[in-house]
Formats: sequence, C-alpha cells, structure tokens
Amino acid sequence: MGQFPRSPRYQELRTCSAGYFWDALLNAKFRRSQSMRKWLVTKPSKLGPLFLSVFGLPFMGMGLFAAYTFLNAADQSLPARIGGAIFASVFAMIGGGIIFGSLYGYSLQKEQARRESANPASPWLWRQDWAASRVESKNKSSTIGWWIAAVLANMLFMPVSLGSISKGLSTQDPKYIIPAALGLMGLLALFGAISATIRFERFGKTYFEMASLPFSPGSRLTGAIHIHLDTDVRHGVDLKLWCTRTVVTGSGKERSTHKMPLWEESKNISPTSLVRGPLDTMIPVEFAIPSDAIQTDHDNPDDQIQWSLLVNADVPGVNYSDEFELPVFRNAQSPEALAPAPAGQANSSFEMPSGSQTATPSETSAEVPEPEMHRVAVTDSPRGLEFYFRAGRNLFRAVIFVVLAAVCGALLYAILQMPQRPPIFALVIVGLLTFVMTLASIHTALTSSCIVVGNGVISWRHSVLGIGRTRQMQIADVASILAVTSIQQASSSGSTLYSLRLQTNTGKNHTLVDEIESRQEARWIVSEIEKRAGLRLNTQVRIDDTFYGPPPQPGVAPPNGPAFSRKVSIRIER
Repeated sequence: MGQFPRSPRYQELRTCSAGYFWDALLNAKFRRSQSMRKWLVTKPSKLGPLFLSVFGLPFMGMGLFAAYTFLNAADQSLPARIGGAIFASVFAMIGGGIIFGSLYGYSLQKEQARRESANPASPWLWRQDWAASRVESKNKSSTIGWWIAAVLANMLFMPVSLGSISKGLSTQDPKYIIPAALGLMGLLALFGAISATIRFERFGKTYFEMASLPFSPGSRLTGAIHIHLDTDVRHGVDLKLWCTRTVVTGSGKERSTHKMPLWEESKNISPTSLVRGPLDTMIPVEFAIPSDAIQTDHDNPDDQIQWSLLVNADVPGVNYSDEFELPVFRNAQSPEALAPAPAGQANSSFEMPSGSQTATPSETSAEVPEPEMHRVAVTDSPRGLEFYFRAGRNLFRAVIFVVLAAVCGALLYAILQMPQRPPIFALVIVGLLTFVMTLASIHTALTSSCIVVGNGVISWRHSVLGIGRTRQMQIADVASILAVTSIQQASSSGSTLYSLRLQTNTGKNHTLVDEIESRQEARWIVSEIEKRAGLRLNTQVRIDDTFYGPPPQPGVAPPNGPAFSRKVSIRIER
C-alpha cells in the first residue's frame, strides 16, 4: 500500500502520536477515503439542460420577435430598422447559445463521466489530451472566446454608438458623448479577436508532448512544445512552471476570483536549444518538481489547485504566448514524500505550520538571482546596503487609485451642491469612499520607502513627499526577514503584491516595504538583506491566510469546525 500525501493535519497528528498506532489509523482512513473517492465522478443530469433550455427560450423568442418588428417598422428609416434588428438579435443569439450550450454540454458530460468511470483512481486519464500524453494549447479556445465576445459586443454597442454619433453631430448635444463611446468596447474586443487569430494562425495548433504521465512530485517534468516557428527567436523562449490556487468567493455580481501562486520556477531556453524539424519546431522543457509538492485538484470548483506551464517568446510581429495545464499527481511509482520533521520544524516548500520558523537545508541555501528588471534602486554606502523604493513605482495601480479618488471626490462635490438636502446615508457612503480612495492614492502615488542594512542595524523609512520617520532595529534582535502575501491580494490572472516583513526575536512584526509586484524581486531583496545582515538565508514566501485554510488535496477532507478557524500561515520556497 502506498503512503498517502503528508498533509499538515497528518504531520500534526503524527507528531503528537505515541507511535505506530496513529500511522496505522491514519493510513486506514486514507485508504478508505481513496476507495470512496473512486465514485466521485461526473454524473450528468438531464434536469440541467432542460432547465437551461426553458430559460433560454424566452430570450430567443423575444429577440427574434423584436428583430422582426424592427425590420417591419414603416415609420423608421432603413438604418434605424437595421440597427434595431441587430440589437435585438443579440438577445436571440444569447437564448440560442444557452440552449445549444446546455445540450452540447450534456453530451460532453456524458463522455467525461464515461472516462472517469473507466479510470476512477487515475484522474490524469480523465482528459482526452492528457490520456494521449499531450497537452493542448489554450490559444484555440481563447481565440473562439475573443470572437464570441467581439461579435456580441459589436452587435450590442455599435448600433447605440452609431445612433448617438448621428444625433450628436446634428444636435451638438454633449450628452451623446458617453453612449457614442460605447462602440470603443466593441472595437477593443474586435482588436483582441484579430490579434488572437493572427497568433493562432501564425504558430499553428501548438501542443506540449509529455515524456511521462502523470508528472509526480519529486520527479522531473520533461517534454517538448511543438510549434510552427518560422522566425528567429533572438532572446530565446521564456518558460515558467507554476502551481496556483484559485479561490472563488461570492455569487452573482459579488463573485470574485483570486489566483494565488504557491510555487514557481522560471528559465530561458536559448535559441540554439530549439530543435527545428521539417514540420515544426520543438522547445525542450525540463523542470524539477519538489518532492513535497501538492497535487492537481479540481474536486471543488471554488477552490482548485492547478499546475501550468507558461510560455512567452519575443518575435517580430505578434509575440508568442501560451499556457498548458499539466497533470501533477502522486501514484504508486511516485517518490516518497519527505519524512515528518520533529515538532517545531517544517519540511515543506509549500506549507509551513503556523508559528514555525525552521526550514530545511535546501530552503536555507536557496540563492535567488537578481531579476533582469526590478523597481528598486540598490546602492552600497557608508551607512550600509540601501534599498530605495520610489513613489509611484507601480504606475498603473497609482493611476487607477488617483482616477477613482477623483471620481469619488467629484461625486461628493456634486452631492454637496445639490439644492435639496442629500440623504445622510448616501453622503456618508460617498464620503467614506472618497476618504479611502484618497488614502490609497497617497500610499501608491506619493509614498516612498527606504531600507538600510549595515553597521549592525536594519533601518527603514516610509515618507510622503519626503516627510516621514525612520525606525531601526538591532540585527541581533531580528529573527527573520520574510516575503509575505495573501490570497486577498491576488487577482484573477495570478498577479499579486508582496511585502517584506521583519520579525523580531520576541515575535513582533514590522513591515519594511509593500506593493512589490514581482515575486522574484521580493525574494531577491530578502536574500540580499539576509546576506548583508548575516542572517540565516531563507527566501521562502509566506502566505497569510486568515479564512481559506490549507490548499485542497485529493483524499484529504477539507478543514472545518472551530479547530481550523485560527489563522494559518503557508510558507513557500519558490
């Protein structure tokens, strides 16, 4: 019988156990969960397609009726009738798309259920391309999505935009400017669709050929990307293997997605390493997966673990960018996970028990190379090694907050200038929004930070327009320097912000700097500070998670109850 994955809960129970009794009990529970898990397969339901079809019929019927009515409106000009018919056709297409999608999705679910039932304990065989030891590119589906969005957006907004432009030119009324500008959304979607199509046609139907199936923690991930590449790649091909956790919260309009990187490694493939053949070009891929890596998990649609290979190449014309989702699972041939560490120590590059500060030798010796591009100025002065983070270094973020603050301020001014007394509730809400956006604008656009390490002291200073105060700490009183982030700071695309935290020997935390966009830059700064200060080298990233708990894993029950309501810290090596 294979050992089950070493989850944090398992490590905690085993550490507290007296001996083999706990091992036998926990392994029995895991085997029972695995035997139950083989029935967790897709079960298609006919009620879903039936409900969606009934829901889509009114949209399609009313859309077709409205389009017919507009075309036969005798009191309207021909352009107005055509525009109205196109606008109404959008709703008919939405209704028809819902009906077609529900029926087509039901057939796909039946096929998916057949594959899962045939291989209940081998989820890497549940996808057709994975079962063939290859991973299809996401560019084709992305192109189709762009064209659907472009067609719907232009059919919905272009008639409104053209009608507003015609009326605005004849009346010179500025109120038609905003509806006339809606056509830009359709044009932007059309531009994205054209770019995606050019990329797809230029590089062909790319795919990643896997050398083994599945990829297992502790083994090497090897294979080759097959692509039609008819030009030189002077700067090589950038590859990034990363493991992400995607958490979906809320519902309806409040629904939001956070994609948090849990581990990543990047490398550049030189142009001379590309293998050019008569039919395509092969890009060699090779990474080492940590032995304690967490597995792919899609059991919960609102909390998933995914391994992906990102590819980017700077070529003349449309650049090549792609993404491949990879199967990372433990099986009978997988290397053993790391042995449990003594109490108070950690052995995982992915997770770390709350309060533990000890890392494995491989983690403490991790060297982080200097990023090719970073937003910190590093100088060596008589005071020590100085890291200066200028104000407004994240330009896009700063512009967004300044614009939002200006809009909220204008709205608050308009409310105060109303002839009638505005509602107190509205005034308070808009006032609070203006206050928060103003503070955020000052922090992102006007606040600079400086860290100095030397002469036995670590000092840091946050200043707004040069006004601020300096704090310092004796290096002897410093326990560690951490790169920290949280799931709440992650966006739907996987980008997140990192901060540097100084932790004292007494357990107090001080934020040295925040809003670092690059993960490698944050880890590199930590390594430089630790080397100059003579601290133990540890460039792990800590994820402070106060709500979501540990990442989900196959065969491990999700945490619940009061015992898991406490704060959980996750530390990551790369």
